[in-house]
Amino acid sequence: MIDTHAHLNFQAFKDDYPRVIEENFRNGLRAVINVGSNFETSQKAAEIAKEFKDCYAAIGLHPIHIDDEKFKGKEYETLIERNRNKVKAIGETGLDFYHFKKNVERQKQVFLKHLFLAKKFDLPVILHCRGAKENPKDAYSELLEIVKGACPVRGPVSNGMIHCFSSDWEIGQQFLDLGFYVGFDGPITFKNADPELLLVAEKIPLDKILLETDCPFLAPEPYRGQRNEPIYVRFIAQKIAEIKKISFNDVVEQTTKNAQKLFSIKL
Repeated sequence: MIDTHAHLNFQAFKDDYPRVIEENFRNGLRAVINVGSNFETSQKAAEIAKEFKDCYAAIGLHPIHIDDEKFKGKEYETLIERNRNKVKAIGETGLDFYHFKKNVERQKQVFLKHLFLAKKFDLPVILHCRGAKENPKDAYSELLEIVKGACPVRGPVSNGMIHCFSSDWEIGQQFLDLGFYVGFDGPITFKNADPELLLVAEKIPLDKILLETDCPFLAPEPYRGQRNEPIYVRFIAQKIAEIKKISFNDVVEQTTKNAQKLFSIKL
């Protein structure tokens, strides 16, 4: 199993991330991608990746942090160049109308800078998208519009994943049409899981699905409300197997291949 979206680089794991990593790998985890939300956590993700063989990094400035920090493209480029074999993606980046609807234009500008960085270094993007309470689909529609036409000189972005997908099949199908993978997390295991989200998991081909935890957040059942860990991707895999009426091993085997292909990971 590969956790394609973890935050062992966050404060929640400051005191014990080495133990968590070692324990999780002993229990069946094959690899983990730690994802940055600002420059500090991006650097930390790269440091952890250097420390542990099958840990990798994604680097970027999360849309909820654009008021706290300016996106410094040159610094991110240097971070990639110094860690070329360990930085596997740009992100997480995208749009968040749940927290910052007022800063939409700035979010879009910063998002575009991430997309150009991904193009320059031929790296996939990890997309974050969260809609406003009153119109959850709005952010997804705007994000898709940007991705489709973001780079007219170099072509549209078609290499990446939509992280923690939380929309409907119509939106999911558009990401698939663009060539993106779709990441599922703890919410599909919840007892009150959104029926539309479960339908998306059922309809999306297994070869376009990625497992992720978003740890320390969104712990799946039966650990909901506790600190999440990468090894809990097993519960996501179990739920997908249940939804698709296939074996757990089939889910693990294919999603591992998917992650290896997208992020150029050799196990």
